[in-house]
Amino acid sequence: MKLVLLSAVILLAGNVALAEREDPLEIFAQLKRATKLFSGASDLLASGQREVLLTEESYVQTALNDEAELLNQLTGSDVQRNGPQCVEFIRTNVNLLMSLAGIAYTNCLNEVDEALFNKLSEATQALSRDQYDQLNLLAVFRGENIFVDPAKIRQKLANWQQTRTELTPEVTTSALTAATFDELKTVFRACMATAQSRLADNLNFTAQQVRAICAKQV
Repeated sequence: MKLVLLSAVILLAGNVALAEREDPLEIFAQLKRATKLFSGASDLLASGQREVLLTEESYVQTALNDEAELLNQLTGSDVQRNGPQCVEFIRTNVNLLMSLAGIAYTNCLNEVDEALFNKLSEATQALSRDQYDQLNLLAVFRGENIFVDPAKIRQKLANWQQTRTELTPEVTTSALTAATFDELKTVFRACMATAQSRLADNLNFTAQQVRAICAKQV
């Protein structure tokens, strides 16, 4: 009976951990719902940035799946038998790894952001960083962590949709093309793949700790 109760408590703790992480995928749903907002050749910057951001969705989904798979391992009776402390340490470590992955993902977006600003500032010879950020969709993510506080990103995105400005069509077409964003998406995917691989390696190592330490498997 005690084992059944302990199993229920640990299972509930794992589910709470997942519930506590507000769904980052809602950010991408919000971007998809705003299709009309990004239409038109005059807004190539925003529409191109949106496509880059939507590229991130699959990486975020994979990370969430990997996290859930590892947390589910903590519900095994062999792991639970050794008490809650080891399980709690693992859960804390997993949360830390996800937070670090969120920083890495933001760094990848910042790399694209900087490349875009450099292209536009060279084309206009007069665009300041502050001016760029008034129309910059990627600024919504700067300094934020998609796994830590996605609600804050969604709020910033909603604010951006209300206050954004646009480049003139002449500036947009002279500095940016569809090929520009294809190149940037390639760079972004490479950066994200590296970050994803690093997270996967760290989660795999943590899973080994679950088996070797918590479950005492040799």
